[in-house]
Amino acid sequence: MAVVELKNVVKQYGKIRALDGVSLEIEQGSCVGLIGVNGAGKSTLIKIITGLALRDSGDANVLGFDPGRRRPEMLSRIGLISETPSLYPFLTGTEHLKLIQNVKPGISDAEIDGILEKVGLSDRKNDKVSGYSFGMRQRLGMAQALLGNPDLLLLDEPTNGLDPVGVRDLRTIVTDFKAKSASTVLISSHNLHEVGLLCDSYIFIDKGKIVAVTKREELGDDLESEFFKRIEAGTSPDTGNAIDTGNATGGV
Repeated sequence: MAVVELKNVVKQYGKIRALDGVSLEIEQGSCVGLIGVNGAGKSTLIKIITGLALRDSGDANVLGFDPGRRRPEMLSRIGLISETPSLYPFLTGTEHLKLIQNVKPGISDAEIDGILEKVGLSDRKNDKVSGYSFGMRQRLGMAQALLGNPDLLLLDEPTNGLDPVGVRDLRTIVTDFKAKSASTVLISSHNLHEVGLLCDSYIFIDKGKIVAVTKREELGDDLESEFFKRIEAGTSPDTGNAIDTGNATGGV
């Protein structure tokens, strides 16, 4: 069953076409890496999926909802961490999670404490975010995304600002989340090593177009090399602007 389904989605910002006829399916229970250079359309794609940006044309279905029309219902089942989480400096870590508790029924205080421990913030949970380092803010953003066991977890550059220990801890958290739930995970990241370790399939995007969709077992051992190979092949004069579109619409 497809958790995310996009058909010919176009998003224009002035003269820039951020997404150019994107079609893809993401199956339930999969962990998918979204890979592309800066400005390729990764963050715009995630904004379309969450309804943070409205598509100009095309169709979108996320968890059975049109994200442009029934966003509140859809967002109650989604966890999201952006490259720079939006946090209130005057609130504590615990207070941030209690805000989510107010809009997502069934989240207990014990679950909040458990998530804060999982992301390594137990000893700072009652401190105001104004005193948090950038890496600690990323950890709190991860806690917000995981709270309530979302059906769809979207991670946009989740390792941004994390030191090596934080990156390792994030990998453990995501791996544990995948193992204990049937949820779907989409990770957009420049950290090809981490994407390679966590994901079972990959969407390659360049200049607003999907240029390849492939499974982990179809790739070689060097994801960085495969990345450049697919980006260059997908935009070469011989192949046009897209390859493997059959796989893209068939799902990952």
